[in-house]
Amino acid sequence: MKRLIVLLIVTVVFIHSLFSQDKYKLTNENVVSKSAELKDIQDDRIYRLAGSNKNQIVYQLNLRQKNKYGGHSSEAVVKLYYDENNRRVVDSITIKRKGRNVLDFVQLDDITVYHGFYQVPSKCENKTIDDLDRGEYLQDYQDFWIELNGNEKKIKSFPMHYFDKDVYFNICHTRDCIVLNEYVSTYLRSTKSDSIITVFNVQNGQIASKELTCKECIKPQIVNEQLFYGKKFYYFPGTDAYDWNIYRTCKFDLPKSELLAEYIEILLVSPDGKYILGKKNLQGKDVAVILDVEAKKFDYLLGRDYLQFDYFFSPAYKKFAFDTENHIIYINYPDEFQFNSVGEDAERKRTSKSEKAAFWEKYNYPAL
Repeated sequence: MKRLIVLLIVTVVFIHSLFSQDKYKLTNENVVSKSAELKDIQDDRIYRLAGSNKNQIVYQLNLRQKNKYGGHSSEAVVKLYYDENNRRVVDSITIKRKGRNVLDFVQLDDITVYHGFYQVPSKCENKTIDDLDRGEYLQDYQDFWIELNGNEKKIKSFPMHYFDKDVYFNICHTRDCIVLNEYVSTYLRSTKSDSIITVFNVQNGQIASKELTCKECIKPQIVNEQLFYGKKFYYFPGTDAYDWNIYRTCKFDLPKSELLAEYIEILLVSPDGKYILGKKNLQGKDVAVILDVEAKKFDYLLGRDYLQFDYFFSPAYKKFAFDTENHIIYINYPDEFQFNSVGEDAERKRTSKSEKAAFWEKYNYPAL
């Protein structure tokens, strides 16, 4: 009888293990080569995804020259428009202005938010950001300004003489507001601290701002008058071991926030607010995930280290995508989201080194 009971227990555990493993699948992806023209333009310089204009991707291109330390230039100088459907470069526009230096920007259709130095002294007008020496110019401040219908206006300056400050910024998908989030260090690792979220409403050429204080919050994004954001929590009492939850609330009503996911870091919300691209630990590695907001279920993106690439929401194909050196990888939504985003499914699992190695051997695409 004892042998029978042991056999039944082993069988149940084995079946449960098989069922659990079946939940994990290679990501359904479409890999598309970039055009030869685009690869040539992006070669030997810093470039990044900066948003979209109608159905075109907008790239930021930096100067194609070395800085005084031998690295690539930090100065953004060009907007490049790329047609995903036809795989061709459509247009390029210079953003270089005398006396103005741009570090990076985001664009959504006819609205652009720039980050850099809005106006430098005349003696520095012909210098790039890389040429400016500390003390020669007041690099103690980083400026943010918007361009709308050809008009530019500075909206905020943040001190940066303390280097534990980061500012995350984005444009609302309704195109009527801009979100800036000031927080301490990358992902608030250095200390417990408030983050200040400033929402700028942009309507009829007028700009009005409102501030929110959110304890240890990151990457706030507004979609359809709803605020999505990530919030740090400590999952092992008495230590500084932490992870992230994802919340949703009405635009300015943080106390009524709804928990959408546990142990998942928010990265990007889809323009319709139905899906969230996130980051989650799985078998000792950080892995991209897609969350179905209403169902509160998610699935892992397995097969590649997607998080090493720039991520964006494709304006042409209406899906999340990753930008590599020579390709764009489009992620098809899973037929079924396998894991609950709140509760046991979402919790971190402790596994051995051998279990981790065995797991990752199963889920690898060939290199691009």
